[in-house]
Amino acid sequence: MTVTSMMRGPGEGPLVDEPCGLPRHPVHHSLGLDTWNAQYPRPDRDLSAVMLFLAFPDAEPRSAPQDIAADYFPATTEFFLRASYGTFRLDADIDDRWLTMPQESGAYAIQRDWEPDRRAAYLRDVTTVLEHRSDLGDYDIVYLVADPDAPGVDSDATKVVNFERPLTMGGGEVRRVVTLFEARPPDRNVLAHETGHVFDLPDLYNRPEGGRGDWDTHVGDWDVMGSQFGLAPEPFGWHKWKLGWLDSAHVDCVRDAGVSLHTLRPLAAPLDPADAGADTRMVVVRTSSDEALVLEARARVGNDVHACTEGVLLYRVRGDVASAQGPVEVLDGHPDTGACHGRSVQPELADAPLAAGEAYYAAEDGVRVEVGDRTAAGGWQVKVVRE
Repeated sequence: MTVTSMMRGPGEGPLVDEPCGLPRHPVHHSLGLDTWNAQYPRPDRDLSAVMLFLAFPDAEPRSAPQDIAADYFPATTEFFLRASYGTFRLDADIDDRWLTMPQESGAYAIQRDWEPDRRAAYLRDVTTVLEHRSDLGDYDIVYLVADPDAPGVDSDATKVVNFERPLTMGGGEVRRVVTLFEARPPDRNVLAHETGHVFDLPDLYNRPEGGRGDWDTHVGDWDVMGSQFGLAPEPFGWHKWKLGWLDSAHVDCVRDAGVSLHTLRPLAAPLDPADAGADTRMVVVRTSSDEALVLEARARVGNDVHACTEGVLLYRVRGDVASAQGPVEVLDGHPDTGACHGRSVQPELADAPLAAGEAYYAAEDGVRVEVGDRTAAGGWQVKVVRE
């Protein structure tokens, strides 16, 4: 059995047919928008999931499956309902029993950087345990939850596994599974983060050499794909554009040199179908063939209700940079200060947004951003000067 965490596949027609979208590249979880990688389900429709529970001969589970499932649902369902403006719902069928694996938990050497042969052995044994399930091919996502109290379970090993070829489980073909090894209570928003990978979203954190050091230098608290602990986990507008939750009507594309004026509504606020023509959630400046500068308004609403600061957030997106290599970089509007020390995963970026009356000059892009007054809808007026 061959498994891989990188999938390359064909697209399904143009997604963003306009000058500010970036092309998709053959890198892991590319943020290009011109086509969709058909190896992944796109959450522009409701998807189905099943959550299964795996025990081991060397440990008696201390929790009931229903209690563990309650750590994840309905919280994950609600996260995606808010993030998608109510257009995408993810529910999971919960199996109510423990299924016992044939080997003790320590035999699989479960860890963050799992040896491929051990991971393959684990999944091979899972297929044996699930032989009685003939319906798994009917689900878009399969969540495999290991007993959190088993001695060989590493709570840092949770991961999405994508198969080069569909794996037969029970009587159906499964293309991807989320292997959950979380302790109780689990990391906040961990299932939303892992499910984001199922939708072809990249890791936005920085993985330091040897795994030791600062992981959150690229985006800090902003976006659940950066850190599941972030204070502002609402997916970036660019991610929402890719997933189909926003479209070009919500994007102001700055194509030419000169001055342009924009009114940004808070990204996490509900969409207003009655005013779609004026409901701008992003300003995008295409700065090269594979890079764009993005502006969006972040306020304490929706998934961002606990955000450290509010204002206009700036970030760069690269379509040719792979997951965990820095495809998104938040620009710090206040590089000499930080905020929310003790709560933020990266205080230096917690105050990155620009407030009313503040400005930022992105010298390498030749773009100046000036933030004006707040609007009655809670957003901000913005001026963009492109050289």
